Amino acid sequence: MAYFRKRGNHWEYRIKYNDAGKQKEISKGGFRTKTEARAAAVLIEEKLLKGGVEKLRKGEILFEDWLEIHNKMNNQHRRESSNISALNGQRKLLNKFKGYKLNRIKRAEYQLFINDLLFHFDYAKNTVDRIHGEMMSIINSAVEHDELEKNLLRGIQITKDEEEEKTVFLNKNEVKQLLSAIENEDIFKRVMVFTLLHTGLRSGEILGLFWSDIDFDNKTLTVDRQRTRTGLGPPKSKSSYRTISIDDKLVNELLSYKAWQEENEMSNSNYQKSEFVFVDENGKLFYQTKPQDMMKNLLRYAKLPPRKSTHLLRHTHAVMMLEAGVDIKTVSTRLGHKNIDITANTYLHVTPEHERNALKKFGNYLEN
Repeated sequence: MAYFRKRGNHWEYRIKYNDAGKQKEISKGGFRTKTEARAAAVLIEEKLLKGGVEKLRKGEILFEDWLEIHNKMNNQHRRESSNISALNGQRKLLNKFKGYKLNRIKRAEYQLFINDLLFHFDYAKNTVDRIHGEMMSIINSAVEHDELEKNLLRGIQITKDEEEEKTVFLNKNEVKQLLSAIENEDIFKRVMVFTLLHTGLRSGEILGLFWSDIDFDNKTLTVDRQRTRTGLGPPKSKSSYRTISIDDKLVNELLSYKAWQEENEMSNSNYQKSEFVFVDENGKLFYQTKPQDMMKNLLRYAKLPPRKSTHLLRHTHAVMMLEAGVDIKTVSTRLGHKNIDITANTYLHVTPEHERNALKKFGNYLEN
């Protein structure tokens, strides 16, 4: 039977058991709450019940079994968007380590796994960092809860020579060329491009947009959710919840598109009615990479150089706002950034036009 006590700001469990006629005791502290201490103690008591003292050998639990326990203990404490990110990393880890006991995941094999992600599958270093971070969370949790003696995977090398990721955007002339080229495209493609260009929304945000999020009278658009491959969820961060102003041109485009959608609904008996703004002519939802795939094709149609970026029009919106003289705080708010430092570090250095405007303002200041 387990006993619990609080020592300072942390909790400890103590479990007495019989080993070859001798009474022994297992104890472990450092738990933030009594609930955490109890959860860890239950695991130890289950081992004693099922296999006696031998079952206490650490690391015998399967990776996937411990992952399930780890998620039950942690998912409710994380934002839903964080759980989605964690799940993506866990899928990669399960593909490799499902069936492994925790104590059989060796450092050398894990390093080779990381190397494969970096160089064989050509994952970006940031992506591999996130996967490794999830593994560290899982293994550290096992150590904290007496499932593993220690974490042998610390200090793994994750290095890769990569070109510095550039902020890719269209300049003003390229935007005009694009809009001219897509005048006769399907209305849902044209309006999606126009909306992205005039709002700077992320791909998931525009796919999760409801008609109720658009206030045509007050000319505002509210970001309240995003749609990813796992379904609808909250935006990327707390600051991503936002209501932004939209201009008359975008209002008119959206009204025309809404009328087209309502006409389709009336004339098509198989139309799939929903709250979503961006659907095809049959009301069907777009798949998650539709904005990126659509832009790839439209750039080619407009005879513009290909751009590899999931946020091409988001970046374009930000750069053109800054070039137009909009203050950085307003741009940051429209993009849903946590603070203006993120906006400044991402955009202020990328456009010569912004620098030229700044120098012109400086010269005018000196002259006056």
